[in-house]
Amino acid sequence: MASLSLHLLTILLGAFFIFLGHLHLTPQFFPEYHNQIKNEFGKFNKEFPLHRQTNWRPYAKNYRLATGITEVVCGALLLLGFSQTLATIVLLMIMTNATITFQKLNYRIEYIGAAIFISFLLVVRLVLVSKSKVKHAVKATKEKIEKKVK
Repeated sequence: MASLSLHLLTILLGAFFIFLGHLHLTPQFFPEYHNQIKNEFGKFNKEFPLHRQTNWRPYAKNYRLATGITEVVCGALLLLGFSQTLATIVLLMIMTNATITFQKLNYRIEYIGAAIFISFLLVVRLVLVSKSKVKHAVKATKEKIEKKVK
């Protein structure tokens, strides 16, 4: 990760998803938001994405806990620097599922817009990572060519 913007975006997304996952898991800091999220997951599991294919729905509590744990783990991976691309892709899948679920349940644009914005930030992070990898590969290739010429 070479650029400052990539570092800042990674830290921002990691901290955000740790916070959001913590809200899903425990009412420790914000009990009113936790209770709202618990009630919302009761609606979310009715629109579980794989229900039509598998004819199975998770319990709302298990769905909320799995989502919360995944968000905390992926947020921690982003902050710690391990498997960042994999964590970003998993978080992007969660946010895509949230966007589709919000749309199916006819939520207001504030919910849908926030999910789309976070998804956009995750895509920007993937683009910045791929761009920095290309720059690094080009730089390494130039150095190898220069060594051979000398």
